[in-house]
Amino acid sequence: MKEFENKHPYFWLILGLILTILSYGIFNTGICAWIFAIPLIRFINNRTKWSSIILMLAGMIIAANITFFRLVEDDFNIQNQIFCTLNGIRIWFPFFVYFLCRYLGAKRIISYYAFPAAVAVAEFFIDNPFISVMTSLSVSQFWNIGLMQIASVTGVVGVSFIVMLFASIVNYIWEEGVRKDTLINVISYGIAVVIITSIGMFTVERITTTDQTVRVAAGIENFNLLFEDKSILAKYSGSDEEKMFQANIDIITERAKRAVQNEATLLVFPEEAFACHEPSTEKYIEQVKTIARDNKINILLPLLRLPLDEAHKEKNTLNFINSNGELLNTYLKNHLVPVVEEPHTERGDGKTPVIEADEVKYTYLICADYTSNKYAYNGREADIFINPSYDWKAFQYFTSYGVQARAIECGFSVLRNPCKRQYYSLRCIRQTTSHGKRYERSYGYDLS
Repeated sequence: MKEFENKHPYFWLILGLILTILSYGIFNTGICAWIFAIPLIRFINNRTKWSSIILMLAGMIIAANITFFRLVEDDFNIQNQIFCTLNGIRIWFPFFVYFLCRYLGAKRIISYYAFPAAVAVAEFFIDNPFISVMTSLSVSQFWNIGLMQIASVTGVVGVSFIVMLFASIVNYIWEEGVRKDTLINVISYGIAVVIITSIGMFTVERITTTDQTVRVAAGIENFNLLFEDKSILAKYSGSDEEKMFQANIDIITERAKRAVQNEATLLVFPEEAFACHEPSTEKYIEQVKTIARDNKINILLPLLRLPLDEAHKEKNTLNFINSNGELLNTYLKNHLVPVVEEPHTERGDGKTPVIEADEVKYTYLICADYTSNKYAYNGREADIFINPSYDWKAFQYFTSYGVQARAIECGFSVLRNPCKRQYYSLRCIRQTTSHGKRYERSYGYDLS
C-alpha cells in the first residue's frame, strides 16, 4: 500500500473529493461523512507540499459548486459563485490546519486532534446561510439519533468533531501501526462513541411523553402567486391592490375558522405568504387582529411590506397576533439570502422573540435565520420553534434536518412549514428533544 501511495498520491485526492460531494448539501450521505476525510488526510501525508494543499482548495471549491447548484438549481451568478468559493474554503480550512501541523513538524497525534478541532471551530464561527454549520457534517447524521443528542450539550459542532475524529484515528493507526499507544487511542475513542450514543438513546427514551398536545394549523400556499389566476380576484371590486387585500383577508378568515374547527390554537402561514405596500400595513394588521379575536385563535402572519419607492427596502416580517387580537411582536428576517434578498431587503435587529400564548412559549425565525448559531439558541426557553420558509425545492432536504438539529440543541419542538419555489407543501416536523419542557405532538393541517 505504501508503494501504491507513493506512486499514485492523487488517487487519494480524487477519491476524497468524490466522497466530499457525497457528504454535503443535497447528497448528505451519512456514512460518507465519516470516511470522506480519510483519503484526503492520506493525500496530505504523502504530499506535504504547498502546491498540493492549494490543489485541494481548488477541488473543494469545485465540490462546493456542485452541491450548491444542485440545491438551488439556479443560473450562473457571480455572487453565487463567491458564496460557493467561501463554502469550499470552509470545508478546506481544517485540512489546511492539519497540513500546517505536519509541515511545521508537530507530533502526529497533535496533528490528528487538531483536524477535528479545526472543523468544530470553523463551523462555529462561520455564520452564513450557505456556508454555516447547517450545511455541515452533523446534518448528515440524523440516522444516528443517539449521537445527535450530544448537540444538546456541545451544540451541533460536537457531532462534527466526533465524526471527523474517526478519520484522524484511522489515519493515526495507519501511520503508526498496531501497537500499545495506537490501540489505547483507538479503544478510548470507540468507548467514548459507544457511551455518548448510548446515553443519547437513553435520553430519548426518558423524555418521550404524550401528556401535552399543541395543535398548530399551517397554511401551505403562497397566496400572492395564487392570485395570478384572474378569476380569483374577479369577484372583488376596486383597484388591484384593494382586490388583493380583500381576497387575502377572506382567505385568512376561512383558514382561521377551519383551524378552530380542528381545535388548533395557532395558525401559521409560510414565509411571504402575504404582501402589501408599507402604508397599508396598519390596515392589514388591524384586519387580522379582528380575525384572531373573533375566532379566538393565535395567528403568526408573514407579511412582506413593500416600499413605495426604490429609496427604501422591503421588510420580510412575521407578526404574532394573539387570540385577544393583540399584536405581541413584529419580527424582521435577519439572515438575508444573498442575491435573492440581500440587495433590496431590510435586515432585522438580531433579537430572537419568545412569545407566550395560552401557557405555551413560542419562538420563531424566518427561513435561513435558523442557521445562525445565536438566533435559535437565544430562543431556547421556548417550548415550540416555528420556522416558516420560502425555499428552493431541493433545499428542503437538508434544511429540514438542520432545523431538527436546532430542536435537539435548544430543547424545543419544531414546526417548519415551507413554501417551495417550485411547488408548495407542508412539512410538519415532530422532533424528540433532549431536555426542557416536552410537547410530543404538533399537528399541521393542509388548509388549502
